[in-house]
Amino acid sequence: MAPNVNFQRRKHQRDAKRDIEKIRKELLKQEKQQKKQQEKKQKKQQKRERNKQQNKEHSALLATERCKQYYENKKQKKMAAEAAAANLLLNGGNFRQFSIH
Repeated sequence: MAPNVNFQRRKHQRDAKRDIEKIRKELLKQEKQQKKQQEKKQKKQQKRERNKQQNKEHSALLATERCKQYYENKKQKKMAAEAAAANLLLNGGNFRQFSIH
């Protein structure tokens, strides 16, 4: 009976070791998956932040361009008004050439 008891004890120990190894592998697998998911979330967040920053920069460039165009148009209108005023002065304010008889 003693040899059978020893055999069962050794078998039980092997089974326990195998179970421990299985659990250890499963835990490692879960840790890897969690790490992978965390990295994926982190990459997604970084991409979001990058896109947000690019949108801000793009908006700033567009705003700058709109301002530039506004002041350029304003400058051109002013120059056109000054040219028209200069023409009036050169013509002596005389509109006879445009009047209909």
